[in-house]
Amino acid sequence: MRKMFLFAAAAMVSLSSCVQTNEVYTGKLNEMGFKSAVTRGIIQSNEDMIYPIAVTAILDNSEESTGNYVSYFENAKFVYDDATSLWKGEPARYWPTSGVMNFVALCPYPVTATIQTAYTANGKFDKLTFGTIDNNIKDQHDVLYSDILNVKAPQKAAQSLFFHHAYSQLNVTFQKTASAAKVVIKSVAVNDVNLSGILNVTPVEATLDSENNRIGGSTATWTVGLPIQRYFLDADATGIEDNALDVELAADSAFAPIPALVIPGLQTEIEIVYTIDGFEHTFIHDLSKDARGEAITPVPDWKMGHKYTYNYTINVNEIIFDCEVDEWKPVDGGSTTI
Repeated sequence: MRKMFLFAAAAMVSLSSCVQTNEVYTGKLNEMGFKSAVTRGIIQSNEDMIYPIAVTAILDNSEESTGNYVSYFENAKFVYDDATSLWKGEPARYWPTSGVMNFVALCPYPVTATIQTAYTANGKFDKLTFGTIDNNIKDQHDVLYSDILNVKAPQKAAQSLFFHHAYSQLNVTFQKTASAAKVVIKSVAVNDVNLSGILNVTPVEATLDSENNRIGGSTATWTVGLPIQRYFLDADATGIEDNALDVELAADSAFAPIPALVIPGLQTEIEIVYTIDGFEHTFIHDLSKDARGEAITPVPDWKMGHKYTYNYTINVNEIIFDCEVDEWKPVDGGSTTI
């Protein structure tokens, strides 16, 4: 997942007040910005990461950094700016001149869903809930949650926000064996999956080992709605009901519809409808069984942040007959002289 960088440099701001004087010095205020963080769609690579994000920040501004935090801002919207490649606040957000700050972020910034943040007794992050999220739409959106970013304020160097995928991604590919037969994929669906729910995040700061590999970090679970059937769509689909693929398969290249995002859970089944020379067939791949049709124990589950690819080859065997004709049986009709 792409790292998002927080750029900031705070103004030198001091204020002293007494009966006779008020002295204020204000330097240049530099805006907080996140480098690299959507247009709606699945984030396959770092370059796809351009969603607006919701950022929450807390601040410990005590002289001894006692670990008691207060809210600095909550669920602030940061949007991508093409000119600077930064995510800027709407409205702009600025660094304090001192203190320790913690940031957490969710992506994308919600339109109809809500974000609720719970804090511990000393003001630290405890839980975040993001929902209800309904992803049963034509162009599904990736949902991401970040680790805690813990930094001293102000910062001049780039700071990294690290995000995790909250969904599982399902991919399917199809081709046929070498044959002159016309094989057409009519539709493909994954059955009994959850697409809507509430994301429950436990924010945690990750650590780095000696090789700079991330250890730990935030975790998340889903509270799910009702299971449904989700079709794989093609680029020409006008909505989730427009599920006809109608793609003729080739033997030397594979066809892949748009991937589907599902809430992690027990693997279910993939239903494939196809035709061979116009005659329709339906194949249901039960993902809880192995290639021999025996149940897998325990039933495998889709995991958060994992991408699963199922490759299907339709074996087109031509109908060929090896004909045999019963031998003539000789019959003596007798001998006659005329």
